Amino acid sequence: MTNSALSANQDNALEAFIALVRQNPDLKAQIKAALNQDQVIDIAAANGFEIDSSAILRKWSKHTDFTQDTWMGWFEE
Repeated sequence: MTNSALSANQDNALEAFIALVRQNPDLKAQIKAALNQDQVIDIAAANGFEIDSSAILRKWSKHTDFTQDTWMGWFEE
């Protein structure tokens, strides 16, 4: 598998994980309490989503509000 295919798979996994988090208040609370992206990645893995820091960075780069932690931009609150 090429690097771009791996990136696309991780980006898709991250999008699916974010959709799950938005629907699950307990999972959302876990993400909001995460101290760093490694904890977010561990939470995603524990829920069956294989992502890495570069997938989070690619997602984060799509946001315009960089004042929040990377993953906080997922919730639009």
